[in-house]
Amino acid sequence: MHRAAFFAAVLLAAVPGRAEAAAALNAPLPNSKELLQRALANARQWAAEQQRYECRVTDTVVQTNKQGEVKRASTVVEDQFFVNGIAIDRVLSKDGKNLTPAQVKKQNKRVMKETLKYSNLAKATRATDKQDREIEEVMEAMMLTHGRREIVNGRSILDYEIVPNPGFHARNLVQRVARVMRGTVSIDEKSGQIIDLDIKSAASVKVGGGLLASLNKGFWLHIHNHEEADGVWLNDLAEGSGNARAMLFFHPYFHFKETTGDCRLYTTKAMQVGRATVVK
Repeated sequence: MHRAAFFAAVLLAAVPGRAEAAAALNAPLPNSKELLQRALANARQWAAEQQRYECRVTDTVVQTNKQGEVKRASTVVEDQFFVNGIAIDRVLSKDGKNLTPAQVKKQNKRVMKETLKYSNLAKATRATDKQDREIEEVMEAMMLTHGRREIVNGRSILDYEIVPNPGFHARNLVQRVARVMRGTVSIDEKSGQIIDLDIKSAASVKVGGGLLASLNKGFWLHIHNHEEADGVWLNDLAEGSGNARAMLFFHPYFHFKETTGDCRLYTTKAMQVGRATVVK
């Protein structure tokens, strides 16, 4: 859920006139599979552009009891960058305290390990392909209904209601969770990229009678994305709350909020000077 990754669409060259806007509004809506494939194809093209961004991410998790009283709260601040479409986070502080030298060393070692791993395009592709399959599985379990198109600042936005697919039989836990979700989604038509997703579980999902895992009715998830000036889409908000349990996780009542901002755009040029030296 932390990276719950769902993507979605039309950037016009200029604000359309009334006749053009009316024609766009009345055009047939694309089907959900078409939107999904468009989103996945564009996401692969953006992977190289994402690598020029580094953003500041703040994660806050609050655990409560049944009455809503706070039992524990934690905040982690990270720097996030991308390698071949894979997000890598470097922790900067926890609960307002900077990391100790030993913790910094440990973080640097982990970040370098992940960076080298996903610098291998084949390994990164396997990871992104897995994410794409999970998104496709989620979309199978859901239906987009009551679609409508609106033109916002010259951009075609598709608004839908999300309901369970009545004829679908879930094959795994991800699909079982997706199968009980209801809510709304706004999609940029051209890219297929989700702008805003707001969903809540209409029923509970239990694994092993609730002993292995459970997600209770009322679990809420909200995700918002935005487009940068160069056309790259980045997440700026992910939040949720509810009652969930996994194995020995004994603090099931929670609220989390992840905000991303202060993104820096880098331009780099490199050239080899002299003979390259192989290092371990």
